[in-house]
Amino acid sequence: MKKIGGATVFTAAMLLFSFNNAFAGSEGLPADQVISAIQAAVAANPGNIHEVEVEQKQGKLIVEVKIIDAQGQKTKVKIDPEKNEVIH
Repeated sequence: MKKIGGATVFTAAMLLFSFNNAFAGSEGLPADQVISAIQAAVAANPGNIHEVEVEQKQGKLIVEVKIIDAQGQKTKVKIDPEKNEVIH
């Protein structure tokens, strides 16, 4: 399995954060919280990052990470950025 380098995660998070921040409400999330959420999502569901979104759901910010696994299946993982836990 390939490991995702820190620079790759950081670059992806910064690009996606800047685009999605406008849609997440006026609060947004600091980049380090987005990166930690991405790492938690990949730890829970190993694979390659396909897409990352910061969204506001029911008044709370969440990080949604779409991951493609080794078999090519896409999985959507929602992370609570305050706790770095998967939301079920």
